[in-house]
Amino acid sequence: MKSPSPYLAAGIAALTLALAGCGAASTSEDESTTDADTRTVTDATGTEVDVPAEPERVVTLHYAATQPVYDLGFMPVGQGAFDPGIVPEDIEDEVGSIPVVADAEEPKLEEIAQVEPDLILAPNIYDEEVVTQLEDVAPVYTFTLRGGDRAEWTQRTEEVADALGVPERVEELQEEFRSRQQEIADTYTDVIEGTTVAVIGSYEENSFYVWGEENMTGTLLTPLGLTWSERENAIVEDEPEPEAAVSPEKIDSAVGDADVLFLDSNLRAEVNPFMRDLQETTLYKELPAVRNDRVFPIGKNTVAGYTDANYTLDRVEEALQEMRES
Repeated sequence: MKSPSPYLAAGIAALTLALAGCGAASTSEDESTTDADTRTVTDATGTEVDVPAEPERVVTLHYAATQPVYDLGFMPVGQGAFDPGIVPEDIEDEVGSIPVVADAEEPKLEEIAQVEPDLILAPNIYDEEVVTQLEDVAPVYTFTLRGGDRAEWTQRTEEVADALGVPERVEELQEEFRSRQQEIADTYTDVIEGTTVAVIGSYEENSFYVWGEENMTGTLLTPLGLTWSERENAIVEDEPEPEAAVSPEKIDSAVGDADVLFLDSNLRAEVNPFMRDLQETTLYKELPAVRNDRVFPIGKNTVAGYTDANYTLDRVEEALQEMRES
């Protein structure tokens, strides 16, 4: 990541004054603190971090941690910025009321200090200087957002659970999710068997994304027994991560072998304007899956947690039911 901006650096002075005031007011409390009040955990970078035994005021600096936090039964007191539509409708107002204390580039130190966190969950995108500045506010646990383990979305939830001290809750989520995958696989065997799927998304003009079965969505679909597109797998075969941007002119050679096409969407089953533009092209309309009316929104391909994963299973189950009835 780039060096801290002048704004971030300027915030340090104000932050130092604020922390100094807090320290003076709470000296007697600090003196009574015992080792039982903290736990030592190892974060995604291999760093040992002393975190509160029972965190009460957690800040998440990216939505990839915000969702696991509420999946595990907590709500942060500060959060990173996120796009509308990726939060479940039933908690949209609650999550939307939480102060945003980080943008896509960097944390906002003054805003973070104002919400008085006792634990900060930071993505592994910040340089050491930024992490050090955050540590002046509260203990910092770094979780996996980028890198070779990116597709292991369940690992990220495990990391957050470790930081929060609730590993038993993530075990419950895992067991429930795997049971649901098996139930869908058993219920729709007749539809799933021999069905080839592909997943695409679009985030800019004149381009769309394809993913191989080793990506996040693949971990949701292939355990159901669905077969991944050989063409899509081939395109990403030599990529460092199982994804690639492709020109719209190559859409048939990318996913033309798929019986079913799943589209990246938000949690309202809405695709973005770039995907809508792609859907208006002749080559897209000529895809076998499109001609056979086998195209379905599937939710977020960048799975933040079990909320995203279960939303995808909801959409897949609806698609399988529709295919059975057609």
